[in-house]
Amino acid sequence: MTTVVEEKNTLEIIDHAEFKRKLFPMQDHALYGTLNSFDESPYLTPPVLADFTNDTDFSEEATSLEICPACFFNTSGTTSRSKKIPFSDADLERQKVHEAIALRKLGMGEGDAVMSLGAPMPSISGWAIVNGSEATGARALNTSQLDYDYIFDKNWGDQVTFVIGTPLVVKEIGKAIVDEYGPIRECMPNMRTGIIFGDVLPDALRAELKAIWGFDNVYSLYGTVEADVVATECPANQGEMDLMSERLIFEFVSEEELAKERTNSSYVPKMVPIADIADGAFGEIIISDLSRDTLPLIRYRIGDIVQVHRAAAIHNVEYPTISVLGRSKNTILFGDVAFYEMQLDNALKRCFGEDLIEWRITEQASDNNAHYLLEVQLVAGLTITNEKHDQLHQALVSQRKDLSRVAMANEISLIAVTEFEQVEVSGDTKAKRIILL
Repeated sequence: MTTVVEEKNTLEIIDHAEFKRKLFPMQDHALYGTLNSFDESPYLTPPVLADFTNDTDFSEEATSLEICPACFFNTSGTTSRSKKIPFSDADLERQKVHEAIALRKLGMGEGDAVMSLGAPMPSISGWAIVNGSEATGARALNTSQLDYDYIFDKNWGDQVTFVIGTPLVVKEIGKAIVDEYGPIRECMPNMRTGIIFGDVLPDALRAELKAIWGFDNVYSLYGTVEADVVATECPANQGEMDLMSERLIFEFVSEEELAKERTNSSYVPKMVPIADIADGAFGEIIISDLSRDTLPLIRYRIGDIVQVHRAAAIHNVEYPTISVLGRSKNTILFGDVAFYEMQLDNALKRCFGEDLIEWRITEQASDNNAHYLLEVQLVAGLTITNEKHDQLHQALVSQRKDLSRVAMANEISLIAVTEFEQVEVSGDTKAKRIILL
């Protein structure tokens, strides 16, 4: 963890207090209205941001790139409408710096060469991979997932040291490379690191990517189009994320506040600085980027659930680290106990180990005892025994002790399936493991 501490002290740090002084008081802003201070700013939610960015003309303020005439980067859309995020020339320069800081933390730099498996324009992921990599001193060998084979056409396979993309895209393109060109370690002998962004990364999928590609290291990059990179995986502590606190402001909505909101939709949950949160707490992360020139991002409630780890117990930095557990909208409720995607993945790993290939949980109409149907794909020939049902319940409780007071046999039923449908790779493809009513 020493490397993280050193980089936080030497890389470009944004003065959040100075940007607050510049932005506030805010008068009649088209999105935020009139605000006297940052502290009185309400939440910004994805639907509101989507409506605003799709309905507002930023053409005079946004930069003009030949490849992206108005320079609006589209998100993949976690709401019913994707968001078109505008960037000025200054925003693009800051974006490069931000990406470079994150990629350096994961070991990228001079002499490296990158295969980009990001989505093509107007998605930002392809642009950010290329420009962020080159800002570290590395070279980008292609532009997106659409032209990865250009590297093989040019006989550049031996130059690749880093591969960057979303987990399912990296998985499917890895299998395609093996089918067409043979074992990846033979056609890309110097490739050592995979950087995965855009979706949670279960241990089983991490192991599968390592097996397909032969990666020495697989690191997770947690970020969004709206807020750039939010956190980078701690190389010495798998699954734990180091927040980009030198660039962004982080706040937190506790699990208790979220429960009040579920009970009363008009309730506005309270938020506090994430640095003040107790070790082990669960809740939603709130992100602010006040340095954006065209559209500052103020208290953006992205809808991701994290668990906070106190920094003092790990390394001497100002902010705590986090584990990303999944989307708030994918919260599973066993009785009154909230349960999250990565907790379920951890429980299944504990129950089935390497016999587990994939899983999916579907909420059922509550006309019988089983509120959730959990389907698991196991290694060929294996079945689910009564013992496995008991082991699963124990594994679920190991993730959340509060489940010990819930009659889990009435909450969930477990079945084995032969296989799940194949995922079509398009854009920044994400897995759909949780299906709720």
